[in-house]
Amino acid sequence: ATCVPATILGQRQVIFFLQSGLLSVDPANGKELWRHPHKYAVSTAASPVVAGDIVYCSSGYGVGGGAARISKDGSAWKATPLYFKEGNKSLANHWSTPVLHDGHLYGMFQFKEYGNGPVKCVDIATGDIKWERPGFGPGQVIFADGCMVALADDGRLVLIEATPSGYKELASSDVLDGKCWSTPVLANGRIYARSTKEAVCVEV
Repeated sequence: ATCVPATILGQRQVIFFLQSGLLSVDPANGKELWRHPHKYAVSTAASPVVAGDIVYCSSGYGVGGGAARISKDGSAWKATPLYFKEGNKSLANHWSTPVLHDGHLYGMFQFKEYGNGPVKCVDIATGDIKWERPGFGPGQVIFADGCMVALADDGRLVLIEATPSGYKELASSDVLDGKCWSTPVLANGRIYARSTKEAVCVEV
C-alpha cells in the first residue's frame, strides 16, 4: 500500500498500512503519533482513506475492512475502532483503493471476483453499503467532477455518478482488450488507460 499524507485535528501526518496495521507518523521528525491494528494475511495493497478524523483501511485474503476514529488528548493520540467487517464479501479491497466523496467510499469492493466483482458505495463512518453493482471485477477507480471513473477488469470504461442514492451510470464504452488492473488517468479532458495488451486515450 502507498502511504497517505493527511491533516487530522490540525496535525500533518503520514499514514502507513503495515502488516501490523495502520501507523501514523509526524513527517517533520518521523515521530509515531498513533497506531491501529489490522489483521494481516498475504498482503496489504489498497491504501488507507482519510475523511476528517476517520481513517479507513481494508485488505483481501479473508481479512476485510473497517475504520477508526482518531482523537487527541493533550499530546496523546488515540485510534478508536468504529467498525470492522470480516471476510471477502462485504468490505474487502484487494488492491483497488476506493475514492472518497461527501463521506462515502466508491470503488471495487471484492477479492478475486474476476469479471464479476461489484462496485459499491459505502458510508465511511458506519461501513454501511448504500448500493452495489456487479460486473466490474478487480479494476480501478478515480474521482472527477462528482463522478467515479471506473475501469473494469474486462476493459470497460464506465462513468458513474458519485451519489449514495443508487447506481447511476452516465456512460460506458468497451475501450481495451486484455486484463485491466491499472488505474486510469484523467488529463485535459482525456482519459488514458492501459491493459496487459494495449493502451488507449479516450476523449471525454
